[in-house]
Amino acid sequence: MTGKLSLNGIWKIKGTDGRRGTPASYCAEAVDERTFLQAKVPGEVHLDLVRQGIIQDPRVAMHALQARWVEELFWIYRRTFTPPKEALSQRSWLVFQGLDLAAEIYLNGQRIGTHANAFRPCRIEVSEFLREGENTLAVCLESGLYHAGERPGLIYQPGGLDAILHKRMWLRKPQYQFGWDWNPRLVNVGIYRPVWLEWADTARFDQVSVYPELSRDHRQATVHIRAHIENVTNETLPVTLVAELAGPEGNFLTEEKVSLPPGPSTQELEIQVQDPLLWWPRPHGLPILYTLSCKLFVEGQIVDSIQRRTGIRSVEIDRSPHPTGGEHFTLRINGKPIFAKGGNWVPADMIYAAPDKERYRQLINLAVQANFNTLRIWGGGLYADHDLLDLCDEAGLLVWHDFIFACAQYPSDDPSFLRDVREEITYIVRELSPHPSLAVWCGNNEIEWGAWDWHFDTLHAHPDHALYHLEIPRILQQEDPSRPYWPSSPYSPPGHHPNAPTMGDQHPWHVTLGENRENFWAYRSDESRFPNEGGALGLSSLATLYDFLPPEERYYLSPSWLFHDNEMCERAQGFMGEEWFQRWLGWNPAEMTLEDYAFYSGVLQAEALVEYISNFRRRMFSTSSAIFWMYNDSWPVTHGWTIVDYYLRRKLAYHPVRRAFDPIQIIPAIEGDKVLIIGVNETHDVWRGEARFGLARFDGSKRIEQLAYAELAPNAATVIAHFPLSDWEKESFKRAAAYAVLWHEGRVFRQNRLLLAPYKEISWAKPNVKVWREGDQAIFKSDVFVWGVCLDPLGEQDLPDDLFDLLPGLPWSIPWPQDKPLPKIARIASAAFGQGERTSSSSDEDCNG
Repeated sequence: MTGKLSLNGIWKIKGTDGRRGTPASYCAEAVDERTFLQAKVPGEVHLDLVRQGIIQDPRVAMHALQARWVEELFWIYRRTFTPPKEALSQRSWLVFQGLDLAAEIYLNGQRIGTHANAFRPCRIEVSEFLREGENTLAVCLESGLYHAGERPGLIYQPGGLDAILHKRMWLRKPQYQFGWDWNPRLVNVGIYRPVWLEWADTARFDQVSVYPELSRDHRQATVHIRAHIENVTNETLPVTLVAELAGPEGNFLTEEKVSLPPGPSTQELEIQVQDPLLWWPRPHGLPILYTLSCKLFVEGQIVDSIQRRTGIRSVEIDRSPHPTGGEHFTLRINGKPIFAKGGNWVPADMIYAAPDKERYRQLINLAVQANFNTLRIWGGGLYADHDLLDLCDEAGLLVWHDFIFACAQYPSDDPSFLRDVREEITYIVRELSPHPSLAVWCGNNEIEWGAWDWHFDTLHAHPDHALYHLEIPRILQQEDPSRPYWPSSPYSPPGHHPNAPTMGDQHPWHVTLGENRENFWAYRSDESRFPNEGGALGLSSLATLYDFLPPEERYYLSPSWLFHDNEMCERAQGFMGEEWFQRWLGWNPAEMTLEDYAFYSGVLQAEALVEYISNFRRRMFSTSSAIFWMYNDSWPVTHGWTIVDYYLRRKLAYHPVRRAFDPIQIIPAIEGDKVLIIGVNETHDVWRGEARFGLARFDGSKRIEQLAYAELAPNAATVIAHFPLSDWEKESFKRAAAYAVLWHEGRVFRQNRLLLAPYKEISWAKPNVKVWREGDQAIFKSDVFVWGVCLDPLGEQDLPDDLFDLLPGLPWSIPWPQDKPLPKIARIASAAFGQGERTSSSSDEDCNG
């Protein structure tokens, strides 16, 4: 039988620099603990110190700088426990699910093991060290700075000046904590996942890998089960292994008698499922899940069991030749091409022990509400855990998962590092294999690109090339051949630039960071096949700024403002936000109120992200994704890439992105000398309705409208109509917008517009918005073009829609409960260019007469 004793809870902790006794001396059995503090396990040292009032919350003001000393100390965790009799009479282990990072473990004063990988568990046999009664457990931890102290740094990250200090590429822990453009340096240290004492007398499950093999006609699936088992005896052990798969249509069972050799072994089973119910991503079907239960019997008695949820689906990448050159790059789930919509996921806190499943749930719910069907888990953060992937499984969200290597070279030419990484990759691939949402494994983030363009070959040439092109593929083939593997992101076939637009995946950073730094309209001609990075910065709302900026620093470019600002905003030549404001609005942020700056920064971010999304969606499936950088924040920021901020407020870009990702959408776009009207339909069924499109003057004095029957094929983009660009030139880009509307059942179903003059040059008219109620809808209407109607600039209300335009004479409706007062308009983006704003509300009776 197997058993466990949880060692979670309250421990004691002390930090030392070794000048008042060596760190090891505080791990002895008898220690004066009067200077120790209380600590929570699972947890992290910064969190404990905040609770004790020793440091202030590092997420606020500039407190993270004041807490930097934490990463420089050795931290000793201590506790006592009394093992049960069963643990004393059987083989026993201490298991640390997550140690960050370099650890020495002591039991009753004896050093029993070491560990230095935050991504895989530490398991130490303690059979000969455990004793009756009270046992003293101590763990000496340090953040990794000492562990890598004498290792070379700069040769693995040319140009990365701080690499000399932290040598992060040697440390198997989340890399973003050493500082990224969107996260400050805050090097975590602690026992951040559960701890337990475990014992067994016959055999135990270590891990269970699960992956499906689906027939082409979907009539049959083989669920492969690889049980990784340890026989803890010294002799061959006869066992019975039973696996049961429970699904909506019934249970499927397999049983096998095997003889386990002493030590670890892998036993393989298969379950055949006829006419399986498939797992589908949104919005292509239901994410059907099965529950797999594995039981281990010795002499008719269950000695261990393990349970996982899984799903049945196939995944492949279609890289067939593209008709205009290069290759397609399309995810196919169950044989069906899927357009991947979503954002990049980074750890949900700068202290990654802090988020719980409820925070994950809120973030996943917000992603679903924004019409995501894909998250890319970025390679500089943390491997997804079961809590996060369970939520993705349930929601029908696809996951592209980088292995945790990012923007540096890694020393896999060092044999000990390579051995450690092999164990890490093997553990992670086995552990996460049951999750159907996990669709693609990717070797790293931007390292292939760095090898081409960022001088990665100047000091130590390509030390990790074999890791991504030999080692990881070999492990995946052995452990989980069911998922496609992609060596890097971005990556193109050998001999081509990794970020080539016509093959592989792309990070189109020519906007914001490259040659089109402030010109987000440059997205309109981007032909990337599978863009999964690229984005725009926008200020957080005033409510969020006030949560982390001290009262005396709530102004543009204050010290705390700059500390929380994205690194890409500030350069010796000036500030990105000021360039954007000058190009598009003609304003100087330094001369604006904080309220105005926050609003218009959010509006510009929304405009840029909608351009990104709309351009790639209209090309479906010539382009097969629109995945932007990035979805969520790790700490509160001034300017940030995200649409949901650290405090889970919806930024101004949230609802424009949600609308841009609607399964059915209409998009006007320029091709050559024509304005195309393109309908996108991701549903199973043909969508039929009417398209109304043309040109509308901003002052409402004229609308040139055409009508066309719209029949949108399922899972496709369809050109509905077009008109000459010269017609628009005659009207003047500064006086008129191109627009397109899908009309269904007597009202506007979807609407969109296209502009060709910067907002500062447009002849905006004075807004005059009427708001009334029709049943459970709030209706907005204006006789002039209104840009950017905003109901909630703080992002604190759970609204069905926000930051939308009003086309002249066309009503826009949003769901609105009948017992709720009519919505109030807080801001209008175009109003600052006209003569103020005017809004009127009417009752149902007033507007129906």
